[in-house]
Amino acid sequence: MKKYLIIAVAIVIVGSLLYRAGHNVDTKPIKMGGLFDLTGVTADIGESLKRGSEIAIEKINANGGINGRMIEIVYEDATDGAAKPAINGAQKLMNIDKVDIILDYPYSGLSSIAKTAEQLKIPVLDVIDSSDQIASFGDWVFGVGMYDDGVGKFVAEFAKNELGAKNVAMLVGKDEYLYAVAGGFEEGFQSLGGNITRREEFLIGENDFRTQLLKLFAKEKPEAIFVSHFGEGGKIIKQASELGFSWAFLGSDTFSLADVPRVAGKLLDHRTYFGLWRNFDSQTKEQLEFVELYKQKYGEEPGDYLFYNVLGYDGVMVAAEALKKTGGDGGEKLKNALYQTQNHQGLSGPISIDQSGINRDTKTMMVMYKDGKIVRYK
Repeated sequence: MKKYLIIAVAIVIVGSLLYRAGHNVDTKPIKMGGLFDLTGVTADIGESLKRGSEIAIEKINANGGINGRMIEIVYEDATDGAAKPAINGAQKLMNIDKVDIILDYPYSGLSSIAKTAEQLKIPVLDVIDSSDQIASFGDWVFGVGMYDDGVGKFVAEFAKNELGAKNVAMLVGKDEYLYAVAGGFEEGFQSLGGNITRREEFLIGENDFRTQLLKLFAKEKPEAIFVSHFGEGGKIIKQASELGFSWAFLGSDTFSLADVPRVAGKLLDHRTYFGLWRNFDSQTKEQLEFVELYKQKYGEEPGDYLFYNVLGYDGVMVAAEALKKTGGDGGEKLKNALYQTQNHQGLSGPISIDQSGINRDTKTMMVMYKDGKIVRYK
């Protein structure tokens, strides 16, 4: 009996192999690259994107993968989100790991990565950002995160219409993402008749901002400062307060990073206004289901980093949706399929990729610090 059972199993295995060979069924894994900052100044965001992407991949694979092919992801650390490690990481993922698509976090270096992506026909999907600049990087780079230029303009409208600010100074970190958000604010505020009194810049990771702050207040006195930063905002507000400045502060989602309230504490209250994910305090049914999956996998709540978790998740799901259209094929077919992404119901909000390769949803609402907590402005 045992002998016949072994023969039967062998026949099934051989038959399966012959069927696959005859029908050209590809069983190789689909390889994604995860290019995230995992050890730098924004490693908490990079780790959050990674965790979200892993939950998405596990969900897809548990449901049979893409046409029976499982998804694998290879990570590269783009330390500090800087251009050089980002470019080196992308080169390794494309040339050595032979990935089919890259999920990207660093904004810096994208223009250089775009050239290699076009040569090797490997799409790059920026999962956290979307901007007019990303749209200019060619047909192989896509942005499905928050529309940075739009976030800046959204905050500009708030500053002019809600705060009644006429004069605003700007303090901007030297980074492509921060430039995009700041550029949107500057353009939007000036188009509404506002005046930018002065703009100063700083290096990412800098600790002393007193020189720049003194320059901002040397002549015209602004009603607010727009700060585009990667968590340095807490130190900036603390030092501005020590110098006697009591005006309002404006910015984007990075004012929610843990270092900001840890450093500035109560100094943030009733004077710090910024754009944050519109679902930061009121999750949908699908988002709550994701939170449960997250808790099961990691044994903790996602907390303030839920937005970045779901951006990582959404990036994988947009890529998977396109791969289903191609039957798992990469290259030109995958690029074209990504352009067909319309009204994808992501956890971060609906995602549509326009003909320039980006999603134009800011995913944003205005919030403020009140009694040590982030609350809706209204």
